[in-house]
Amino acid sequence: MPTEPTLGELARLIERMESEFSRRLAELAQAVSQMVTRDLYEAHRSAMQDDIAELQGELRAERERRVADRRMVHSALLAAGLSLLVSIIGGALMAALKLT
Repeated sequence: MPTEPTLGELARLIERMESEFSRRLAELAQAVSQMVTRDLYEAHRSAMQDDIAELQGELRAERERRVADRRMVHSALLAAGLSLLVSIIGGALMAALKLT
């Protein structure tokens, strides 16, 4: 026949439960204290999005500068090549017409 627990056993059981509850509550309190508030999270997220937008603008401007630089280099090379071609043709015409 099962015997009922004594008052001492019940007291020890309640004490163990209370101790376990307190330990878990302390763990939960520590975890909550390490969490970031929603306001802080939103402020950080907003600042990060602003930084990303700024970096995207800088990247776009840099790409446009690179395209402009590339066009300038191509134009300079084309001008130098045409100048050389004009000099060669002019020299050939002068030689052919014996103008020197």
